Amino acid sequence: MARRIIYWFRNDLRLKDNQALSAAVGSASEIIPVYVFDPRQFEKTKLGFRRTGALRARFLIESVAELRKNIRQKGGDLLIRTGKPEEIVAKLAEDYNADYVYTSKEIAPQETRIESSLSKNLKTANVDIKLFWMDTMISAFDLPFPVSKLPSGFSEFERLLSNDLKIKDQFPTPEAITLPADFEAGAIPGLPELGIDPKELPGEISGASTGGETHALAVLKEYVAQYVKKDIAYASAEPLTDTRLSDWLSLGCISASYIYRSVKTAQSHAVTEDPIITNLLKREFLHWTLLRFGPRMFKPSGVKHHFNRRWKNDNAAFEKWINGQTESQAINAIIQKLAITGFITAAERESAAQYLVDDLDINWTWGAMYFESLLLDYEASVNWGRWNNIAGVGED
Repeated sequence: MARRIIYWFRNDLRLKDNQALSAAVGSASEIIPVYVFDPRQFEKTKLGFRRTGALRARFLIESVAELRKNIRQKGGDLLIRTGKPEEIVAKLAEDYNADYVYTSKEIAPQETRIESSLSKNLKTANVDIKLFWMDTMISAFDLPFPVSKLPSGFSEFERLLSNDLKIKDQFPTPEAITLPADFEAGAIPGLPELGIDPKELPGEISGASTGGETHALAVLKEYVAQYVKKDIAYASAEPLTDTRLSDWLSLGCISASYIYRSVKTAQSHAVTEDPIITNLLKREFLHWTLLRFGPRMFKPSGVKHHFNRRWKNDNAAFEKWINGQTESQAINAIIQKLAITGFITAAERESAAQYLVDDLDINWTWGAMYFESLLLDYEASVNWGRWNNIAGVGED
């Protein structure tokens, strides 16, 4: 057994069904959990708005605060730092003479670059890093095809999985987390410490989600009780998004496989499949699509490499779209709702995106970046994958 492991939390802000954390606790006498707020996440994009806006930042802060509370209840603590994770985590590993760093594997380009930099920094301290693939319900080894042969559309993906769907088993919640005696916990930053003026928050925030694992589990429990167990159809075909469960899923306050198992267990008597299962499989498909195509998903030509499609880089028209000043009052209302709450329904997202793409003919990547800034449930694969599809450059 290892003596000491640094556990770096990323988009897995939970104790329940956390494979990497469970493995760390079972592999070392002492665990040093750490979360690093990376100021680069909150910088402004070339279009003038933040990569992570004030609402998303607040939701993240709330989620980290609850994670710290839950870890403290297990006898441990969550170290909080602000800066570049690839430098801070490596320094912690060296300072605490850790044997390993355990963390989740990410797939978006910037996150993978940070992983590579951390791995290089750790080598100088002779510390190994162990990455755990946790963001999908299915292991790469359990797919009925190699990722390089991923089907070009969701329907075929779903068909190939239908007879051989292997969802990961649930991982045990740690009973206790033991830290070294000499640790400095650090304070959770507020918005100003992240370079965000609190005035950037909307004046009146209604219907906003509160971050953290407890809220995620409560929303899932209510959905299962009110819809799944009663075999009542949800009001839309996108309950994962429209119940707001995707808010917590985006930060890993709850795992996709835990949602899947909870729903499947509760609907064992149902005749038809609950739509949230299809939603989870679509999310799965978009994650594997990002893994396969990487940076192509973030370019105007999309994963299909449609170089002949030309988009307008019309700043004035785009400003009207993000400020809710277009000729469509319906679209304006959707964008204003997004700015105030950090949430719009799946149908509203499609309407707003189609208007930008079809009516305004504006570079769709600008719209994807704006959604990234504001949507509480932002996930790179899901957001950019949906925009790819709406712009006609994605794997439908």
